[in-house]
Amino acid sequence: MNRTKNTQNTTDLLWLSDLHLERASDETRKRFLERLRSTCCDAILITGDISTSEHLTHHLGEISDACDDRKVYYLLGNHDYFHGSIREVERTVIALSQDHRNLVPLGQGEIIELSPDTALVGHRGWFDGLAGAGEETWIESPDHQKIDDFKHLDRREFFERLRQLGEDSATYLRQVLPAALSRYRHVMIATHVPPFYQGVKYDGRDCRWERQPFFTNSAAGNTIVGILKRFPHRRITVHAGHSHSAANVRMSRNLSIQVAGAQPVKPAFNGLLQIN
Repeated sequence: MNRTKNTQNTTDLLWLSDLHLERASDETRKRFLERLRSTCCDAILITGDISTSEHLTHHLGEISDACDDRKVYYLLGNHDYFHGSIREVERTVIALSQDHRNLVPLGQGEIIELSPDTALVGHRGWFDGLAGAGEETWIESPDHQKIDDFKHLDRREFFERLRQLGEDSATYLRQVLPAALSRYRHVMIATHVPPFYQGVKYDGRDCRWERQPFFTNSAAGNTIVGILKRFPHRRITVHAGHSHSAANVRMSRNLSIQVAGAQPVKPAFNGLLQIN
């Protein structure tokens, strides 16, 4: 399954997340695309929530055109599936990426070499309902009513499906991460939902117990920690979004997580990641 994609060295990787382009005005989106077109970088990384299903291919196409021949490494967030089904949305974006050769969907088994020392792997991730208050939370997730896969599920079934989606991420990481760590000193993991609650803030404050189930992918986090123990001289940086509140947390000597901030009506850049 693991496929290493060798590229020219990527020195500057522009990080975008939680753009929610469906909420931006036409003028705001135009200015964002113009800025994207003129920004000096080697490649682009998008960690989810680009749009919603009915607008996603159009907005991804606009991003592709603005980036010209620069690679756009991207994954989807939960909002990208709103008003659609997971399988259909993913089928559609894979087809789109075949037509737009600079669009590279993450989560297909790839290990992307950014430099001789650094590689990128990614998976959409999903909150798995296990953190914080778990199924006992009184908070409701809008995903339950806005994604076709969930609409017919009762609460117990919904949380079971969330656990399955979280475990999908963990299974994927077990397949690709050891191979990446065996070859590269630094591995960047791109995902949408933070795999560690320590990196989650809500409205700029620590995420409360009752909200954590919908803001953390615990299964993926446990898997990352477990695998990294086998590679004590390697380093992992996780790049995530979802919470809209920026965070930068060192989990251990060789593991850190960076979470993107966002304002949905004002799509912005999260900065240039310097690749060594």
